[in-house]
Amino acid sequence: MAPPSADSPGSPARRPTITDVARAAGVSIAVVSYAFNGRPGVSAATRERVLRIAEEYRWRPSAAARSMHTGPRAVGLVVNSSDGAAAYASSFLDFVTATQDVLAEHGYALLLQIVDSAEAAVATYQKWWAERRFDVMIVTDVLTEDPRLEAVRRMRAPAVVLGPPDVAQGLASVWLDEEEAYARVATYLVGLGHREVAAVTAPAGLHRTRLRMDVLDGAGVSVTHVATNATAEEAAVATRRLLTGPTPPSFIVYDSDQMAIAGLDVARRLGLEVPWDLSILAAGDSALCRLATPSITALPHPLTELGSAVGQAVLAVLDGQAGISRVVPIGGIAIRGSTGPHARIATE
Repeated sequence: MAPPSADSPGSPARRPTITDVARAAGVSIAVVSYAFNGRPGVSAATRERVLRIAEEYRWRPSAAARSMHTGPRAVGLVVNSSDGAAAYASSFLDFVTATQDVLAEHGYALLLQIVDSAEAAVATYQKWWAERRFDVMIVTDVLTEDPRLEAVRRMRAPAVVLGPPDVAQGLASVWLDEEEAYARVATYLVGLGHREVAAVTAPAGLHRTRLRMDVLDGAGVSVTHVATNATAEEAAVATRRLLTGPTPPSFIVYDSDQMAIAGLDVARRLGLEVPWDLSILAAGDSALCRLATPSITALPHPLTELGSAVGQAVLAVLDGQAGISRVVPIGGIAIRGSTGPHARIATE
C-alpha cells in the first residue's frame, strides 16, 4: 500500500499517521506502539513488518508524545573525548549552551555524558534508550566509519547528526559548510604564494578531517598532513617535527585556536619570525587568537549558530518531521598578523 496523499490533485502529500501504518500492517495502533518501543507481546515477524512499513511511509512516533508516558523529556549528547573534544572546550561550551537554550524553551533538558571511545558511546546509547532516558540523540564528531550511527539506526532511535546528509544517511542532519570554507582557505594561501603547506589536525578518522584534507589536497599545493589528538601538546610536537624536517612548510593550518597558539610558540622558540618565515591559520577563532602576538588569522566556526540549528532540528524531529537537513555557513577568514606572502614573493 502506498503512503496516503491528499485528496485533491496537486495538493501536498498528507503526513502519514500511526493509524495509516497500523492499517497497512494489518495490526492495531497499540501493536505499532509496542513494536517501536520494543515491548513484549509482538512477534519478531510482526515487529519487522511494522517497522518496514513505517520506514516506507517515512513515519516515526512523536518522541514528544512518547515522553509523556515514559518519563522526563531529555535530549542525549554523548561526547567522545578521544576525538580531541578537549581542545575545543570553550567553543564546545558555546555549542552546548546554544543547543540547551533552544531546548529549554520547550521544556527539554540536555543529558550530557563524556566517554573515552565510540564503543563506550554506543553502550551508553543502548543503556539510555532501554531506560527511555532520552527522546532524541545528538551525534557529534562523526567518524568516517561510525558505529554510533549504526547503533541509533539499529535501535530506531531518533537522532540529529552533525554532518551532511550523505553521512547521516536518512537521519536528521545539521552541518557546517566546511567544504566551502576550506576552499576559501586554499584560495587564500595559494594567492599568497604558498606551495609547501602543512595541516595539523584532529584524529584522521573524523569525517571533518578527511573532508578538510580532501579540499586542501585538491588545491594544487603540496600538503603534509599530521593527525593528532587535537591537544596543544601534540600540536607543539607536530609543529617542531615539521619545522625541523627536510622540507619545512611555509604555511600551517591548525584545527583549533589552542593548537595554533602552541604552534606559534614553537616557531618562536626555533627562531622563526611569523609571518615572514611561517604563516599560521587557525580553524576556529577566540580571544586567544586575537590577543596573541602576532594575532592569529582564523577561520571562525559559528558554533553558537550551529547549536541553535541543532536545537531547532531536535524540535523538528520531536514533532515527527522527517528528512531534516540544515547547513550552517561559515563566515569569512579573519585575516590578522600571522599570515603573509611567501618569503620569495615578498622579496620580489
